[in-house]
Amino acid sequence: MLFSRLLSTIKEVIRKVIPYKDIEQVEKVESPLSTEMVNALDLWYEMYLDKAPWLTPTTVHSLNLPSFICSEIARQMVLEFKWNISGTEVDKNGDLIMNPRAQFLKDEFEKLVQQLRPKLEQALAAGGVVIRPYPYNGHICFDWTMDWGLYPIAFDDTGMLSDVVFRDTYENGKAHYTRLERHVTNKDGSVSLSQRAFKSTNKDTIGTEVPLSDVPMWSNLAKNSKVTNAGGKLFGWFKTAHANTIDVECPMGASVYARATKLIEQADVQYSNFLWEFEASQMAVDVDPSVLRPRKGADGKMETPKLNERLFRGVDLNSDESYHVFAPQIREAAQTKGLNQLFMIIEDLVGLARGTISDSNVEAKTATELKINKQRSYATVADNQAALETCLRDVIHAMDVYATLYGLAPEGEYEVSFEWDDSIVTDSDMQVQERLMLVNSGLMGKAEFRQWYFGETKAQSEAALKTMIDENLQGVEAMLPFTGEGLAAPVKPVKATT
Repeated sequence: MLFSRLLSTIKEVIRKVIPYKDIEQVEKVESPLSTEMVNALDLWYEMYLDKAPWLTPTTVHSLNLPSFICSEIARQMVLEFKWNISGTEVDKNGDLIMNPRAQFLKDEFEKLVQQLRPKLEQALAAGGVVIRPYPYNGHICFDWTMDWGLYPIAFDDTGMLSDVVFRDTYENGKAHYTRLERHVTNKDGSVSLSQRAFKSTNKDTIGTEVPLSDVPMWSNLAKNSKVTNAGGKLFGWFKTAHANTIDVECPMGASVYARATKLIEQADVQYSNFLWEFEASQMAVDVDPSVLRPRKGADGKMETPKLNERLFRGVDLNSDESYHVFAPQIREAAQTKGLNQLFMIIEDLVGLARGTISDSNVEAKTATELKINKQRSYATVADNQAALETCLRDVIHAMDVYATLYGLAPEGEYEVSFEWDDSIVTDSDMQVQERLMLVNSGLMGKAEFRQWYFGETKAQSEAALKTMIDENLQGVEAMLPFTGEGLAAPVKPVKATT
């Protein structure tokens, strides 16, 4: 059994290492990632899939904490997330309408938003994700590559990917095809792209290079191309806001549970001990063999009346007693308290408020203390939201470049707005009241309030307010007497008579 487990582990390591080695050979480049960083990426991947190396089928069971942590942070990040892409132009009638470019980007970006939450959960586990838009049949599609699936080659002075290989796979019967797409961002803002296809009969090896035309789904791709007016990279890269403690010199992001890895292992072990104690402390009755009787049949085994294998056990008691009840006390309180302490430390390390994983009733707090406690989650979520917004703006920029390059929509100006909810620490109704007070006191404009409340862009909010003012003026004029020329006549005061 030990040998088979060892062999399985070796195969898993080989499966993960081979793509990296193959890419190094065919691209004739070496990744700057250290061995420690590569191993950490593999570990985060296994933990997220609930296949951590310390788990066993019989002794150590999983609490599935890694996926829960990522799911909770992702949920809070996109809670009431608002966004908008707008851009106006004057039509032939002189009316303001949404220009085709802004409308196209808005419609296509909506598809990304629909996939955002589950993909974001995986990105938080991997330490980051590259969102790469690409044109397809007149539309924009999106490829999501988690950091554990990237092959970085170089970074610029800001720590951004400047040279990276993306790996795509396709199976057709027994044939396994691999496509390597390399993006090199040049100093002048242009992007050089290269495409290479490989065929293999073994999914764990990249095989030999074949023409792109051999694979129908890749036949329209150019082997080498250059986008001169790209204005920078043609993808967005989200990196978690957590510092990388695995390799401090590495620009890659770190999993949100990277610092809590050892404690997550301890929690799984403690939880398994907890389960074992419940199993081991189940009541049983030890009976003297003298009270047993032969079981029906020819197997020669003994039984008690109404025998229950779990309840009765034949044991030589070496005493005058014919039975003894085995019913030890369960250390439930001590086990629960110890496990809860681990949960609280894990919450601190991953940046979640106390009570997210641990028992929220253990520590009674005042309203002020609860707000301070929630601020830990707020800081974690807000920092990652800022990083995600930067990534999404880069994605929209790349979409705009492709829309121009492939003529997907007429050129036009567009404006992007994002609104991130902070209801983790503030009640939404209270937020509205506070901002209305700022508007009434003149410390906040009505347009600014609309931008926050409706998620509008500045242009949209100003246009909406102008429409409201015009409608109100028309309503006032309708209530006044008019002269023949259509102008309101002054209203003369009427002298009271007795």
